[in-house]
Amino acid sequence: PFAIAGLGPTLSAWLTNVGASPWSVSLVVDGIIAGFGAVSSFLPQLIILFLCLALLETTGYMSRISFFLDRIFKRFGLSGKSLIPFIVGSGCSVPGIMASRTVETEEERKMTVMLTPFVPCSAKLPIIALFAGYFFSTYAWLVTLSLYFMAIIVILLSALILKKFVYKGATSSYLSELPNYHAPSALYVFRDVFDKTWSFIKRAGTVIVLCSVAVWFLASFTWTFKYIDGVNFHIENSILAGIGNAFAWIFYPMLGGTWSWGATVSAIQGLIAKEQVVSSLEVIAGLEGGGASVFESGIFSFFTGWSAYAYMIFNLFSAPCFAAIGAMRKELGSTKGMLKAVFFQTGIAWLLATFVGVIGWLII
Repeated sequence: PFAIAGLGPTLSAWLTNVGASPWSVSLVVDGIIAGFGAVSSFLPQLIILFLCLALLETTGYMSRISFFLDRIFKRFGLSGKSLIPFIVGSGCSVPGIMASRTVETEEERKMTVMLTPFVPCSAKLPIIALFAGYFFSTYAWLVTLSLYFMAIIVILLSALILKKFVYKGATSSYLSELPNYHAPSALYVFRDVFDKTWSFIKRAGTVIVLCSVAVWFLASFTWTFKYIDGVNFHIENSILAGIGNAFAWIFYPMLGGTWSWGATVSAIQGLIAKEQVVSSLEVIAGLEGGGASVFESGIFSFFTGWSAYAYMIFNLFSAPCFAAIGAMRKELGSTKGMLKAVFFQTGIAWLLATFVGVIGWLII
């Protein structure tokens, strides 16, 4: 990550010296390197997360937790086995959604599919790290903990809503053989952590880079395809700004009464890949110019602690990435069911984020 971060200025100077055009230099430095580097810088936190998950799985502790929580989950219309998809989903929503097949009854299984994306997955961790690290500094850990606690509350309350108005079928009994506790295999843990980390890197090297290049293009050219040179044309004249301004009203209240096309398009791109939220912010901030941090650029300097927290809430609880949406469609068995899940998740996220944003707006 540090090597990638330091590569930008060096490569920019070299490309300029060999006579590369300004737009091609910007494409490489502000598009590709900035996009991938922004997400890869959070790899250490992801490795720790994957390590903890691997230890839970290999010790046999996860199955026992599911058994003991079954009685509590029943009150919310869920099975104790729903815990396994939730925990797996903290690594990635796609396998978490697929793991819901272990839940016996159809109603509980579909509820588990719809609720698993509410668990903050590894792709959402960079969003938490970026905002919490900058705005809450010493208390970043407490803010992070509050978001995970909020995820639990959101899952349980959403389960009650679904149980009462959508899935009213009977619940099942928990039948499963509890494995004995055993020491984790160091080799298995290493392979599991390595595979998940490598999978994240490959995803970052494909989807994120492609999306970052797309963001760079839309932010670097006007609707008449004139290059944004910072003299004749500015980033506010870009295609991306036009798209963001069309939807900025949706995010206006949660951002404390600030009209931000940059924050809008970054959140929208989270529907493609949640990692892309941070990459998009980084690319836009880099093109606009500013300090060492995204929030020191003029375009994102409006963020306060309240609006940052609200923005995190929306991106953590809104509909997941395209891959997870596809997995939901497969497990729910219809496009209609998938669309209902997407609107339900995004609606919950918007209401929560707007509530927090408006409170901060009124206080400040």
